Amino acid sequence: MSNTFNLAKDHDVQQAIADAEKEKEQKKHDEEEQRNKTRWRRSKETMREWGALSSCHGVPHIAEASSHLALLIWTLILVASFVTFAILFSDTLIQYLKYGKLVVLQMDYTEIEFPSVTICNINPYKYSSISGNPELEALTEIYNNVATGQA
Repeated sequence: MSNTFNLAKDHDVQQAIADAEKEKEQKKHDEEEQRNKTRWRRSKETMREWGALSSCHGVPHIAEASSHLALLIWTLILVASFVTFAILFSDTLIQYLKYGKLVVLQMDYTEIEFPSVTICNINPYKYSSISGNPELEALTEIYNNVATGQA
């Protein structure tokens, strides 16, 4: 009784070999098709692939446009955005490089009406509580004398 295993008769091995041969033929076919393409067509496909993978806003829409009208509209939007950016950037750069100084001094000596002010007493101590303590009464009297100029 022989325990040898014949790989040539195994179905999975035969399927793997057939798949590898199919891939090899497909690759050869793709290479031949690529050689038969014109330089313009290869360049166009390369640009379309780059555009589809680009992270620049608007470019993937141009690359994946399904009609000439969509291609034209997305191209106009992208060009208009770029032109607007270029104008605004150059204007800002020109203003910056002028090193201009702008000083606006406006003095008005007219009398203005002072707004009404409300003072809210958030003092936790009541005057009635302080008046019962002789030390705090003395401190309050000193404060009042200093405030009125009698010190």
